[in-house]
Amino acid sequence: MGLFSKLERRVEDSFEGMNDKLFDAPISPVQITKKAEKQMRREKMVGAGKEYAPTLYTVLVNPDDDRRLFGMYPTLAGETETYLRAKANEEGWVMDGAPLVRFMVDDNLRHGKFDVIAELVSAPIVAQLRNEELERYGLAQQSAYRGAGQVQPGYHPQPQQPVGGYASSGIDVPVSGAAGGAGMAAAHGAHQAASVAEPIPIPNTVMFDQEPQAEAQPAAAYLVNVTTDRSFPLSNSRVLIGRATNCDIVLDDLNASRTHAEIFRESPTVWGLADLGSTNGTLVNGKHIASVLLNDGDRITVGTTTFVFTFQ
Repeated sequence: MGLFSKLERRVEDSFEGMNDKLFDAPISPVQITKKAEKQMRREKMVGAGKEYAPTLYTVLVNPDDDRRLFGMYPTLAGETETYLRAKANEEGWVMDGAPLVRFMVDDNLRHGKFDVIAELVSAPIVAQLRNEELERYGLAQQSAYRGAGQVQPGYHPQPQQPVGGYASSGIDVPVSGAAGGAGMAAAHGAHQAASVAEPIPIPNTVMFDQEPQAEAQPAAAYLVNVTTDRSFPLSNSRVLIGRATNCDIVLDDLNASRTHAEIFRESPTVWGLADLGSTNGTLVNGKHIASVLLNDGDRITVGTTTFVFTFQ
């Protein structure tokens, strides 16, 4: 029996008897793993002479199935991550760090139906999302990601905070499963702490005859669709653009990927744009970009849809 066949058998053994606990939920753990592998093959991309495999896998389930399955998510996610990493290694595909599998509710899915979205996401973002999954499962203080934990059903994603640059590093980090993800999250947290400058002490000074000055508020940032003239306020520090219904700006554009690009705020007055491994790429002023800081008036093209980035 080959290495991969053994891994397949391990997945099946890990969930043996699990169906007895799922009552009438027809979703099989092995089906989820197989579909995640299929999406990994579909969404991998070629760059710099290498093939890059997705690192973020979002499993969408019906609310009723979520209530039946949620207690098994930590184990299911961990085994699926191990399976996907082993398959990527076998095929010679590069992963930017350890993969992450997470589960979300899609109210539009019927009972017994599920979907898997595979995305090429940089290691810092995956580390942040993994840390949020640790908190979700009540495992934030544990060194290992897997284990029994109480999970609240009906989980819906919240907008994520940006983490540094979003272009993938293309470095295959030799870690796997939960321990690797937890280590990445911890290392990222340490990096953030180290990057904060120590405050400079200011001597006590008494000023006379001066009116207190109100702190200047940064101008609001918007994306304006040049075709429909519809304006989208960038009210969150991370705004997803694409065809998927969970995006902040949903496009009815077949040339756009499900999760195509994201706008992120670097500081109160500085915004950036990152392509999320889309099929057709993201353009700024007619040029393909991976990640770039934006200027007022820049034209952003996603699929066949064009926006103007502006402050108002």
